Amino acid sequence: MVLGEDASLEAPETQSPPDTGEPHDPETLFILDSIVQRLKPRDAHHVRDMITERARTSGALFISSALWWWIAISEGSEQINDSQIPLSALGSFDFGTVSLIVPALVIAATLFTGIGRERGNATMSQIGGGLAVLAAFYILEPTMMSYGLLEGDALFASGRVLVLAVMVGFASHMMFDALLLQWVRASMLNMGVDVFPSSGTDSLEGHADEAPPYS
Repeated sequence: MVLGEDASLEAPETQSPPDTGEPHDPETLFILDSIVQRLKPRDAHHVRDMITERARTSGALFISSALWWWIAISEGSEQINDSQIPLSALGSFDFGTVSLIVPALVIAATLFTGIGRERGNATMSQIGGGLAVLAAFYILEPTMMSYGLLEGDALFASGRVLVLAVMVGFASHMMFDALLLQWVRASMLNMGVDVFPSSGTDSLEGHADEAPPYS
């Protein structure tokens, strides 16, 4: 009887406590699953590696964009006579100011489009598309409205801003993916959820299919 009483007293201590946590937000889980399905990380450790890789690439591209702007646009404007480029029809900005506005528009368009995609928000995606078209207009404007400007100079001006926009676009895309993956990692740790498909189940099913039938 003593042993039975001791076992009955110790049994409740070995039982796991009931789950008293609040239910997770379905929209948050949906966004987590959407990000994982798009970027396809294998597991939590791969998420950390992807964050590091994308953040490093983003930083390198942003610095390269800044150096390209400084060498090809800021310092080279006097030798290439960028002052002859007419003011923009939208806002009356000179070429130097446009070369700064375009990267800002590209970053904003990338962020709005990304947020709209992940959240399924049509308005955010619409704003991102409008900003992208506005950036494209500023890039092509020297070739479309080159009043008295040599065609080669206008194409070279648009080409320099286009290269800058492409580099900034890739950099902002990598930065946004790194921030999303960082949010996925933090959400998994705080919420205690696992959004990765279990490889153990697949491997067991594969072994079961390959195993010979019992005799």
